[in-house]
Amino acid sequence: MRNGTTLLLLAAIAVAGVAYLTLGDAGPAPAAAPALTSVSDAPSAMVIFPVGEKPNPEGVGMKPVAFNHLVHENRIESCESCHHTGDTVACTTCHTVEGRAEGKFVTLAQAMHSPNIARQMQENTPQSCVGCHTRQLQQQECAGCHNVVKPARPETYCNTCHKVNGLTKADMVAGIAGSLPDDRNAELAADTLKARENPTQLQPTDGPYKVMIDEIADHYKASMYAHRRHVASLMERIEDNSLASAFHNQPTTLCSTCHHNSPLKGAPPKCGSCHPQRINPANPERPQLKAAYHLLCMGCHKGMNVARPLNTSCVTCHKHSEARLADSAAATLGGE
Repeated sequence: MRNGTTLLLLAAIAVAGVAYLTLGDAGPAPAAAPALTSVSDAPSAMVIFPVGEKPNPEGVGMKPVAFNHLVHENRIESCESCHHTGDTVACTTCHTVEGRAEGKFVTLAQAMHSPNIARQMQENTPQSCVGCHTRQLQQQECAGCHNVVKPARPETYCNTCHKVNGLTKADMVAGIAGSLPDDRNAELAADTLKARENPTQLQPTDGPYKVMIDEIADHYKASMYAHRRHVASLMERIEDNSLASAFHNQPTTLCSTCHHNSPLKGAPPKCGSCHPQRINPANPERPQLKAAYHLLCMGCHKGMNVARPLNTSCVTCHKHSEARLADSAAATLGGE
């Protein structure tokens, strides 16, 4: 029996699906989210292996994925969002590493990662994992960060999905061949999903309360940035978002939009260390400091539909300096 089909043992892995959605035991915790229930006969979780014709597991070019079916089942509109043929078999039945006729030669990597897939004859538009997740990032609570800066995505980003705890080479060989026992598949899925629970995050109080932005203060006074309030607001908006919990899996992930090219640590360097006050001919594509500030702040506010301050209201963030007021007064007197 090929792995990932709806014939995996439900009872053995139901605990994994529930455990992934509940809070840990460390200290007093808020009320746990209601346990999700399945409306189908599908398994709660499974390990999806890169099924292919190659006998050598080192040559398939893709690591397996522990997939929480229960969570996704409760988030999508219908099963056909993923099972676009109407037949709820495993994805690897049609889509393999090399591609096969049953899947119109769409490879497994394409089926899982392509942002856009052509509409099928049945008028069902299949959604890849990456394509569906990308659409979720357009939500108001996510768009502020994800529409502004595209942080680097190193191997650790791929490991969010492509990592299975306790996997052995024998498991890999059997998984690719479709002969891994169901109870072993369930055990691997449960262990991996358990390890994903409750990623540690930096808290708003771990950073500064306010930050004085004064590197280019000239005609306007320095801007006082309410750092702690902004971090707390972002964390509150995504508190119950399981997608954010899965991918914000490092303490400083949430910091990476503003500090997008900095080492992710508790005390990142100032923006001016990368963005000069004037365009550097050696890096003309890098915005100067003033542009970097405004593109980031205004872009985030626009993405999250923040009504105030208006982009045209400079004095909401910057008070006029004495030099600016003096220049304005001189200009007024000169015009009389």
